[in-house]
Amino acid sequence: MTFGEPFEEAMQQAVLPTPADVFLARTCIVRCLQRAGIAVKRSDFVDEWMAAQEQYRPQQRTIYRAQPSDVPGRLQDPDPFDPDVMVFRGRLAVDQAIAELVGEGVLTRGHGNHNEPQPERIGVESPNYGGSVPIVVRTPFVAADNDDPRFQLLAPQSLADGLLPINEMLADLDDLLGPRGLVLLRESRRALTRGLYLASSSLLAAASEAAWFRLAGSVGSSRSLLDLVASGRDVAKIIELTTQRLRELRVNGTTVTEVAAQAQHFRDVRNYALHPVTEHDADREAWLDEAGATLLAVAARRYFVKMAVILEEQSTSTNQEG
Repeated sequence: MTFGEPFEEAMQQAVLPTPADVFLARTCIVRCLQRAGIAVKRSDFVDEWMAAQEQYRPQQRTIYRAQPSDVPGRLQDPDPFDPDVMVFRGRLAVDQAIAELVGEGVLTRGHGNHNEPQPERIGVESPNYGGSVPIVVRTPFVAADNDDPRFQLLAPQSLADGLLPINEMLADLDDLLGPRGLVLLRESRRALTRGLYLASSSLLAAASEAAWFRLAGSVGSSRSLLDLVASGRDVAKIIELTTQRLRELRVNGTTVTEVAAQAQHFRDVRNYALHPVTEHDADREAWLDEAGATLLAVAARRYFVKMAVILEEQSTSTNQEG
């Protein structure tokens, strides 16, 4: 027996994580690990993700209860904010975020599982008696003590997921960032290597704003958007109107959603760095230390490349129409 194709398609949409879900999961994972100082369970990441949206994990062995709709023979579309639906989506978002963070060299497997990590023991013998001393292990988990795995070097990858040299980081971004945006990224990298993490994250966010002004100037068709670009102010409105324009131009919807979500994330980080005034924004603090600033720097290249591709495609389309 099936629940009907419309309901199953709606459920698929309700539980698949959006780019914004994954960005939130990345934030929650970093925040959890920095707060704990030790390896953290995957399920704790999911709980943190739900708590950030003022939701909580449902009781064990509960199940989503579908309700009939006004249409005979059809069920109501699932509520994306139902706890049973959210915990499923949160788990997928956390898994995606973990995979990205591992690939970027920010995250690795720790000791322990659903049980609390147990100390390892080293044997000791004294003149009077023998025994062992417990050792709390904080190094990454590679294998159980009774296993002896083999390792080999990986072949070099053509695309580095870690911190690229700055010239490679800036490659093909001239049109998107402009001279000032390129300087902002260079100085952000210098700040990061010197331990100036708040400055590094703030400069990255400023480069993001520079990119949106350049993109808006290229695709803008309304007088209100072009006037905003000329004024050099109200980046939030610039992002909003440019996003609307990109959707009108039928730019890939997933890409537009992703870069807009990342732009908002950069704005949140920069605003908090300048004005840390509200308690509910305190999670942004995680992006102003070594781990958070490094994570932003790693993710920035992919974000700017996606924007540069949009800019190039729209510039090409405009030239062809002209």
